[in-house]
Amino acid sequence: MRLLLAGGGTGGHIAPALAVAEALERDFPGVEILFAATPRPVDAAMYAAQASRLRILDPPRLDGGMAAKLLLPLRASSALSAAHRVVSGFRPDAVLATGGYSSFFCVLAGWLDGVPVLVHESNAVPGMANRRAARFARKALVGFESASSAFGRKAIFTGNPVRPSLVPVDAGAARASMGLDPAVPVVLVLGGSQGASALNDLALAGAGGEVQIILQCGERDAARVSTRSSGLGSFVVTPFATDPAPLYSAADFCVARAGAMTIAELSRFGLPCILVPYPHAAGDHQTANAAEVERAGGGLLRPEASLDAVALWAEIGSIISDRGRLASMSSAMKAMSPGDPAGLVAKLLVGEAGGSPKS
Repeated sequence: MRLLLAGGGTGGHIAPALAVAEALERDFPGVEILFAATPRPVDAAMYAAQASRLRILDPPRLDGGMAAKLLLPLRASSALSAAHRVVSGFRPDAVLATGGYSSFFCVLAGWLDGVPVLVHESNAVPGMANRRAARFARKALVGFESASSAFGRKAIFTGNPVRPSLVPVDAGAARASMGLDPAVPVVLVLGGSQGASALNDLALAGAGGEVQIILQCGERDAARVSTRSSGLGSFVVTPFATDPAPLYSAADFCVARAGAMTIAELSRFGLPCILVPYPHAAGDHQTANAAEVERAGGGLLRPEASLDAVALWAEIGSIISDRGRLASMSSAMKAMSPGDPAGLVAKLLVGEAGGSPKS
């Protein structure tokens, strides 16, 4: 059985594809998988281990400016031709699109060739590529139940796929590996796959306080953050973590952007959080994601525009010192994504491909 997993451009599109691939290989040995992605650096980094089964497409954005719209027919035709070459060359039994414009053209090429198509939308507010791709899909799988209304009868709530191998490790060992004190609370600050300078500054503002800090700062801001944090005790900096399990396992609390996959991973580890949505996300989908978490009780939504570093760290200190509240938030966070979303998506994809998924 051959399956094409198309998703690229951001970590939120790539991580679900990788998670489903891992679940497919766990549950359906012998399946052949091909990935389709974009030329962006984040794709190169996250798909690095999949280079031999990766195809790169460079499609136009469907929501570009006037110049892009004038060139759209020509570039779209070229992108569809490239996607069709991928589909006709690999001859998949089914296509899964996890978002991004490369995935849209793979969906369209698959649909034109009569290949069953599924779309997975990870955000509470569906992106444009997936909204359009869903017209050609048999089912639209959603990570947040609130996204179901955008897809009508095609919608199935699956949760957001997290790699099955991403599991908690011993907290003490994780802290020791980073030179952290096992007896002092740890706050993890995450800016997403590409980092976030606003969150990096918040992390730096908390240095020297009553907690230890782990900061995933992103490659672009790594030099500045490393310089400013040089000599600070109990402050660990990493540009990008290919295996975030030790970071999540070492932490008592997290401050993060509100990307869907970040939330899914926080849920896997039951890590309470303050979510600071990226204010320029398409459709303000990160605010909608964070609002879902706040309603569930697993975290708090704090808009970037109103953030005050002193108040933020005071709030974090208050939560961490209240063990009952921290435990309650942890339980609520974990309950947001029960079961095995990656395995469920894999099962549905194999079923559409004509296979015999496990019951």
